[in-house]
Amino acid sequence: MEFKINEETYILIFKLVFSIAAGLLIGLEREHRTKTEIFAGIRTFPLISILGMLSAFIADKYWEGILYFTFGGIVLLALINYYLEYKKDIGSTTEVATFIAFIIGILTYYEYYYTAAFLAIITTSLLALKRTLELFAKNISEEDIFAIIKFALVTIVIYPLLPDKHFGPFDAINLRSIWKMVVIVSVIDFIAYVILRWKGTKTLWITGVIGGLISSTAVSYELSKLSKKFRNVTYSALFGIVLAWLVMNFRVIVLSGVVNLNIALQLVMPLTALSFIYIAVLSGIYLKKKEEITKESQQEIPFTNPFQITSALQFGIIYAVVIFITKALQHFYGEKGVFIASFISGVIDVDAITLSLSNLAKQGTLEKYIAVKSIILAVISNSIFKYIYITIFGNKEIIKNMAVFLVITLIFGGIFLLLF
Repeated sequence: MEFKINEETYILIFKLVFSIAAGLLIGLEREHRTKTEIFAGIRTFPLISILGMLSAFIADKYWEGILYFTFGGIVLLALINYYLEYKKDIGSTTEVATFIAFIIGILTYYEYYYTAAFLAIITTSLLALKRTLELFAKNISEEDIFAIIKFALVTIVIYPLLPDKHFGPFDAINLRSIWKMVVIVSVIDFIAYVILRWKGTKTLWITGVIGGLISSTAVSYELSKLSKKFRNVTYSALFGIVLAWLVMNFRVIVLSGVVNLNIALQLVMPLTALSFIYIAVLSGIYLKKKEEITKESQQEIPFTNPFQITSALQFGIIYAVVIFITKALQHFYGEKGVFIASFISGVIDVDAITLSLSNLAKQGTLEKYIAVKSIILAVISNSIFKYIYITIFGNKEIIKNMAVFLVITLIFGGIFLLLF
């Protein structure tokens, strides 16, 4: 009799290995966390994931009732262990994690690999960050808790209900698009708050790096407000804003490269050079103000509510007004060429115009050099728009320093537009 392994068997073995890996991740954390003998550790969790996967396999191919039997067994074991450890006040985290490991196995069988991996990573992270999360929870105020709850409800409930269509004068209003910006600003605000809570003012610049991947405009708005409210975070906020602008430059390169590599290669030189100039100027500011920056980083600031919905709404209203004005200009004066359209679109969003122009150039309906120039023009107009926010909401020191970066962007961008 010839022994053969068919494709279905290979797939089943892969699912077994995937289940083992996911279970090992959770079990490793549990084994490391608890030094004494525990209910489930580095061996038990992979076995539970395998049990979940095999139960789903049997339920799919042979007997549907197996899932009730095996999951019931896991629940029974968890309840017995919880009862035995109840008087020790150990908690039920490990027991709940076993249920999740079993479900991960089921998800793996039905080929929800990404969901299973994401669930394993999130579960392990929550288990590993026990002390950090507990410390954070104990340090936040009751006002913060209610604000977080309100923010979650407003975001989760309202956003999906808003219509994703344009209406009003010049079709300028899109409620979902505007509310999306409100959510983004609130997320940036929360990132800044967590970093301040965790590491203090000296690492506020991390907000710029993280937030720049989402929206450099939102970072400019939030950190400018923070600098005006707390004078002693001026340079941390400045570094965060500049880094967000810098990250945006590379984001434009990546986005264009996804659609059209030739456009990305043309943008690498000007945007990378501009970013290096940012870094050079920022380094000069650091060397010049080193003592002041060091002193600033050692000071504490009073923490306030991380989710000021009114503040986010303020940004949303301003954003809506800018869109309205932009649409009105388009209506009355028309889009006189791609350059005007790019400048107007850049005020609202750089990503959209970058993707659309790169695609047009790829299709051959737009000259490559026009697409590249237009994207640079969008970056310039977006920088002007962000600086307007900084001027309105930032302190004098932030306004003065960011003016240097805006002038650099205008001069460098202008030279490139003339010479390219």
